[in-house]
Amino acid sequence: MKNTTTYSQIMREYGVRLKKRLGQHFMTDPGLLASVAGAMVPGHDWVAVEIGAGLGTLTRELCARARWVYALEIDRELEPAVLDITADFANLTWIWGDALKHDLSGYTLRQAYPTTPLVLCGNLPYYVTSEIVYSALVARPAWNRLAFVVQDELGRRMVESPGSREFGRLSLWCQYRSKVKVERKIPRGAFLPPPKVDSCLVTMEVYREFPLAAHEEEVLDVISRRAFSQRRKTLLNSLLPLFHSKAQLRELADKCGIDLSKRPEDMSMSEYVTLARAATPHIAQNLR
Repeated sequence: MKNTTTYSQIMREYGVRLKKRLGQHFMTDPGLLASVAGAMVPGHDWVAVEIGAGLGTLTRELCARARWVYALEIDRELEPAVLDITADFANLTWIWGDALKHDLSGYTLRQAYPTTPLVLCGNLPYYVTSEIVYSALVARPAWNRLAFVVQDELGRRMVESPGSREFGRLSLWCQYRSKVKVERKIPRGAFLPPPKVDSCLVTMEVYREFPLAAHEEEVLDVISRRAFSQRRKTLLNSLLPLFHSKAQLRELADKCGIDLSKRPEDMSMSEYVTLARAATPHIAQNLR
């Protein structure tokens, strides 16, 4: 891509039509793209997987900073344009298809790069953001880092503390797996076309160790799904179907020092961890 060529010119040249159903909103400002990519990729030794690469505007900046970039994009009609936009970079592999059909835990990539720092990143389509984040986090991730541009409201939920109405299953898993931070707000006018809401850049430094064993984390997933899908209910009522009886659940909670009259957003991270560990012998057999 020539320096004098604008993204709008390339879109016109290749007849690119943005698809609302795919949530296509691309960043095109060079300064913003450089800033976002710099926050996503900490050093040149990193390998990056970019979800929702779109026109390749962010992809270019990632390639300038990373050892290698794997760019995932579902809209193959963009291929002629993106190959033009990213033609300057040899450290790039395009993968066409639905990101949710790929291994987002990073384990497949980790086999190819056993000691290389890995980052999963991208300007995520709003309609699949939560599903992508869960897919990357709930199974033990092989990533060292995750960094996403997301809807501002969703980004705030990712860092929300227990006790807030906005604390939910997404908050729980982001904070269980990582040190999560909102790096900056990105105004809606920074995108082409502009979305209806502002966005933000969220980074997650994945912890090397976790409080629970892998099989206990499966129980944490079940408990968090159940509790936050019925947030108006107390824990006693929402979790009861997971146990043989109300007496069994009460006995378990008493041993853990957990108040079952609480609602899910009022439980601390340590309380969820304690409950999942204690409940594993009672629930894990139902997961097999």
